[in-house]
Amino acid sequence: MEGSRPVPQRVVPLRLATAELQRATSDVIRAMAVDALAAGVGSRLPIGSHYQNRFQVGAGTVQRAIELLTGTGALVLTSRGHLGRHIADMRIERLWHIADIDPVRVLLPPRGPFEVRALLGVLSSEFTRLGVPSRIHHSAGAAERIRCLDAGDADITAVSSGFHDAVVAASGPARPTRRLAEHSYYARDTMLVLRRAADPVTPGQPLRVAIDPASWDQARLTECEFPLDDGFTYVEVSFPRVPVAILEGRVDAGVWHAMQTLIPPRLAGLHQRPLERPAALALLARSSAAVLIMSERRPELRAVLDRLDLDRVAEAQTRLTSLPDDSPELLDPTWTV
Repeated sequence: MEGSRPVPQRVVPLRLATAELQRATSDVIRAMAVDALAAGVGSRLPIGSHYQNRFQVGAGTVQRAIELLTGTGALVLTSRGHLGRHIADMRIERLWHIADIDPVRVLLPPRGPFEVRALLGVLSSEFTRLGVPSRIHHSAGAAERIRCLDAGDADITAVSSGFHDAVVAASGPARPTRRLAEHSYYARDTMLVLRRAADPVTPGQPLRVAIDPASWDQARLTECEFPLDDGFTYVEVSFPRVPVAILEGRVDAGVWHAMQTLIPPRLAGLHQRPLERPAALALLARSSAAVLIMSERRPELRAVLDRLDLDRVAEAQTRLTSLPDDSPELLDPTWTV
């Protein structure tokens, strides 16, 4: 029509268009990598339209992402027509690198016990073997570690099977887990009762017993071994400090998890014995296995959790516990409390 003017079109500079395309492709690649890791080998990858709708991109962008992941060997996909693409194989380290996925944050119990030391060593080497970056820290109290998991401050944590079954599994939906072998959290003969060797044991004499409310396991074992109904009284003590509290005279006895100490309890004048009461022994048996719990915020960790070779933990524990007390390896100051 005479006098009409063309509507100006938005012209995007080539460099900006290229950057936008790269960002869109990167977003799709990351999403595909996370979906593949969460689903695992043998599962189906979401169809292309899923990513088109999610990221508002064209079919070409989705295809480029697939070609990059398969061309680098990160993913091996098989097409099954209308059923979509199935994951025939994957290279975890390549998916992690290409998609620039964050490191895995692991939260373990405090340093000291041989079981924790063995678990840390195996997890560190397994993450390295899989090519997955990780950061491992320590925190006291299973409930506190679960709180960190729920708050997004950790991705994987370890608790005893007793705490998991009685508290975690009973408090909400099932979480992704890996249960290790029996005695991987509490090895045989490592949960002990300590008291001063010089103190006579007088039947009926009231005892002040150390209890750690922050440790679900130690507190429950203490209640089973030293029930209040039998005249015992409780004094709050952090369980790694039980030997010190006894030597200071604050308590008379306490349940303690054996660990590497600068001065072994027996050389400090403490007597140790295993748990004796049936209720305590039954609880310990239910609690002896380690359970790794994964945050549902990181679904890509499913493939990692499934591929960890955790059978090595028992071997590592056996090797550590067979070393002599004066072994230089055991005297590592980072593991001595």
